[in-house]
Amino acid sequence: MNKPLFDLDIPGMQAEVSSYQPGRAFAWPVLFPLKYTPKFDIKGIEGEDGIPIAADRVAFNVKSPLKTRKKVGSWSGELDKLSVSQEKDEKKINEYEDLKTIAAANTEDKEAAQYLVDMVYDDIKFVNDGIDAKVEIDALRIGSLAKKTYPASIEGDTATEDVIDFNVPEGNFKFSKWSGVNADPIADVKTWQKYISGKGLKKPMFAFIDEDMLDVVLQKDKTLKRVSTIVLNATGLQASDILTIENLNRYMKQKGFPQFVSLDSTVLIQDKKGNETTVRPWNKNVVVLSPVPRLGYTYFKPVPIIKNTDAMQVRGAFSKTTVYSELNPMLEVTMCEAYVQPALSNRASLIFANVDNAAAWADGVSA
Repeated sequence: MNKPLFDLDIPGMQAEVSSYQPGRAFAWPVLFPLKYTPKFDIKGIEGEDGIPIAADRVAFNVKSPLKTRKKVGSWSGELDKLSVSQEKDEKKINEYEDLKTIAAANTEDKEAAQYLVDMVYDDIKFVNDGIDAKVEIDALRIGSLAKKTYPASIEGDTATEDVIDFNVPEGNFKFSKWSGVNADPIADVKTWQKYISGKGLKKPMFAFIDEDMLDVVLQKDKTLKRVSTIVLNATGLQASDILTIENLNRYMKQKGFPQFVSLDSTVLIQDKKGNETTVRPWNKNVVVLSPVPRLGYTYFKPVPIIKNTDAMQVRGAFSKTTVYSELNPMLEVTMCEAYVQPALSNRASLIFANVDNAAAWADGVSA
């Protein structure tokens, strides 16, 4: 790895990477915020998955009674290695050198100067965007399926039959069919909330739902009847103005039911031939109930800085960006790498509801 051919230094590169906000255009930092781990192998054995047991009142100077330690479900997995790169070939490098000469001869040509800056830094943005998008896909698929798979439609040539199962209790997978005429989504959410709280666990207070499925909820007559009993009295709105997510959540909050959180995420994936496909990583048929406004964490381990190389390397929030050149053939490479794995927490308190197939869970896919 040789020193970059383009005009780039560590301070400028670090400033560009540091200004990048991971997940700015995505849902994963909210649903799965970053969490450091020192190891590649991670096991999710979390106290928050256990049933909270009330403390005993004891007299002063008396030893507290011991509680039985509850065994909680566990999952094990390994951090994924994510990597994306962008190259500038010999023609692009020559174009850059020619433009630099033109810009130097005409210092008032601000457009040419800005174009040069963009040529240097756009690849850094591109590769960081690529890592960001892959985390979004993984996080939202896990968030709506309770497991991680590696399908060919997303992973391409690296597809495998591997599965990371996060061991959500079998009884936490529910079925309904909200497209039915007599469907009552709010009644279902209430029932599922009571199922969790009835086990002594933290009851769900948030319902993560695809934007299109939320429209189904808002179009139900039974939703209108429920929400109008509170919203009309509070605001004097006409019935046709009632069914918005804001008014729905006003009703849900007053009743102590989970607040709906609408998700509308799309990601572009590109195969080796350059063909692009749009992916909606959240399964639109699945509604997930959670006691907190997140579903887990995105575990990450810093990628090491390699010594004894002329390549430029800087770390961002959870990834490492590297820029280097090759001389035969002439090539400038910008690469971003991350060791990262989204994972569920509060698993015993999560509800995964397939609301488009009443017969079987089937990963939330319609039969």
